[in-house]
Amino acid sequence: MGALVSDQRLTGLLGDWSADGHGTLARRLAQGLRRAIAGGLLPDGARLPAERHLASLLSVSRSTVTTALDELRSEGLLRSQQGRGTEVVGPGEVVTGHRVGTHFTARGTGIDLAAVVPADGSHLPPLSLTTADLVAGRGLLEPHGLPSLREALARHQSDLSRPTDASQVQITHGAHHAIGLAMAAMVPAGAAVAIEIPSYPGILDLIDHQRARVVALPDGPGGIDPDGMARVLASERPAAVYLQTGVHNPTGRVLSSARRRALAEVLDAHGDAVVIEDNTLADLVYAGRPRPSMAEACRVAPVVTVESLSKTAWAALRIGWLRATGVVAERISGVRLATDLGASVPSQLLALQLLPHLPAMADDRRRTLEAATAHAAERLSSELPDWRLEAPLGSSALWPRLPLPDATPFVALARRHGVHVTPGSVHVLDDAPDPHLRFCVDRPQSHVDEGLDRLVAAWHDAVSRSSRALA
Repeated sequence: MGALVSDQRLTGLLGDWSADGHGTLARRLAQGLRRAIAGGLLPDGARLPAERHLASLLSVSRSTVTTALDELRSEGLLRSQQGRGTEVVGPGEVVTGHRVGTHFTARGTGIDLAAVVPADGSHLPPLSLTTADLVAGRGLLEPHGLPSLREALARHQSDLSRPTDASQVQITHGAHHAIGLAMAAMVPAGAAVAIEIPSYPGILDLIDHQRARVVALPDGPGGIDPDGMARVLASERPAAVYLQTGVHNPTGRVLSSARRRALAEVLDAHGDAVVIEDNTLADLVYAGRPRPSMAEACRVAPVVTVESLSKTAWAALRIGWLRATGVVAERISGVRLATDLGASVPSQLLALQLLPHLPAMADDRRRTLEAATAHAAERLSSELPDWRLEAPLGSSALWPRLPLPDATPFVALARRHGVHVTPGSVHVLDDAPDPHLRFCVDRPQSHVDEGLDRLVAAWHDAVSRSSRALA
């Protein structure tokens, strides 16, 4: 049998295993061990401590340990021999909880580089509200948004994309809410939704919530392959196609103008599917907001365009909007009236004050984020040469590929070193093993540098401990 895995190594690999996932302690322990095996950090032949010792080390009952190991033995990931202990056999499937709730909400102590949002509102221009402002805003229930804000956003959308009337704009609680409304209105249970893989974790959660199913759009040089999309639309007949037409989350890529037009031609030729165009990150493309939008390029396919103030301004405002027309807009309105009576009036009034500042804010943030991602990329290249990174073309996140089958166990180890990042597995189907991780540099540089120091230390720890475990 292989070398015994040390107590320190094992607890480091498991991280906060008891707080992750769902189910009993035994099920969560099994999940923690499964992730470490799938990621290659508990390699074939590694020997686990005796069950009684493992129970004491993890402060759980021996029956909890036995149940967890029995689960992994039944999957063929572990084998045990009387008097010789338990040995790792091979990699297994990663099991995690819901993506957004598990990986992007507050995590307590440590450097948080996971959530891709402005860390605070300190970059905002001066804003203020008085009682007179609230009275002027009427404060009445306006499920689709305050008329003044809808009119201002219609002018804003007309400048950026297609001519837009205020009646075509609906104010939402951010982009995620807008996408969810479109999904609820247009995607029945069991229907297909075509998306890129990897993708924004929230869309995967929303598809699950609708009890719909994912069909992957084939990728090619420069992004989605138009011919591959045509084949998917013809064979799967999805109810909706979700496209990120700003910066792609998580890869940082941006579709070229020619590729956008080619995709629009395919969508128009298969006009049954509703196109959900996620422009949340469009203002953060370093070269400037890309054109044409899908709303501009598509002439037949119905397009719901989704935007937000979260990335350029401040996520805590919880203000986004969607642009939709015709029957699609009517169906979204029906869902809205049944489930939600409108966004906060004070937040909408603050958003109205922010709109004139958006172009200057976006320009400033593009320059800031481009410098921040370049700085972080240079550090990764210098200090973690085994990692592979494609430089992002916008936004504030990096998507390095680690020399591991799955980055999830390393993310847990990084958390033990005091830095929170996101595993690539939350961006793919079924939380499958993925060698990437994603982290955000939209923070003060000293904050980012401290987080990178901890990330580098975690990697050196992982490499060192892996070598000792097999020595």
